[in-house]
Amino acid sequence: MSNMDVRKDFYEFGKNMQIVAICTVLSLVTGVTGIIALIFLFIALGNIKNANLILNNDLLEEFRSKYVRAFILRICGMIILIVGVINIVFFIYIPSYYYYYLINIIISIILLLTGLTFVITSVVAEMKAWENLKQFFEENRSMFPSSISHELIDGCDKLKTAALLFAFGFLIITAIIGFIYQVIGYFNLAKLNTLMLYDVPKTSPIQVNLPVSREIGINEIASNFCPNCGTKLSGLGKFCPLCGSDIS
Repeated sequence: MSNMDVRKDFYEFGKNMQIVAICTVLSLVTGVTGIIALIFLFIALGNIKNANLILNNDLLEEFRSKYVRAFILRICGMIILIVGVINIVFFIYIPSYYYYYLINIIISIILLLTGLTFVITSVVAEMKAWENLKQFFEENRSMFPSSISHELIDGCDKLKTAALLFAFGFLIITAIIGFIYQVIGYFNLAKLNTLMLYDVPKTSPIQVNLPVSREIGINEIASNFCPNCGTKLSGLGKFCPLCGSDIS
C-alpha cells in the first residue's frame, strides 16, 4: 500500500461525489436520479473505507459509521411516521367505538413521537458525520493540494448545515436552502476528482548522522581486517600477510 493508493481512493470518492451532485440536481425533475444519487453516495463511502484501510484514521471511520447510522435511523423514522399518520386517518374516516378510537389515538401519538425521535437522532448523527470528515480534512491538509483543501472543508460545512435545515423541512424555505447547501457541498467534495492532476508531494531522503565516536569505532573494526581477503591483521606492516594487498 502506498500514498498513490490513498490518492486514487480519494480521487474515486471525488468522481462519485460529482455524480451524486449532478443526480441530486436532476432529482428536481425526476425522482429516479435521487435514487441513483443515493447509490453513488454509498459507493463513495466505500472509497472512504478503502482509503481508511491504509490510513486507519478514527475520523474517517466515525464519518462512515455515523452517516450509515443516520441513514438507517431516518428510514426507520419515516416509516414509523407514515404508519402513525395512516393509523390516524384510518380511524378518522372509519367509524369505531369510542374505546377503540381512544386506544388508536394513543398508539398513533406514540408512533408519531417515536418516528420523530428517530428522525431527529438521524439529523444529529449526520451532522456529526460531516463534522468528522471536516476535522479529517483540517488535520490532514498536507495530504491534499492547498487549492482544494479549503473547498473540501467548506463542503463539509455546507452538508452539515443542509442536514440541519432539512430537519425543518416542513418549512418550505428551509427545505429549499437546505437543498442548495447540499448540492454545493457535494460539488465541493467532488473537487477531489482533480486530485490525480497534481504531483505527489516529494519527501527528502532521510539522512542519519552517526556520532563521531560511533564512526571511529566502525573504522577501527574495518582496519583490523584485510579489505581484499578479510584476513585478520595484527596491526603491524603495510601489507596483508596472506594476500599481500596494500593495507596502509
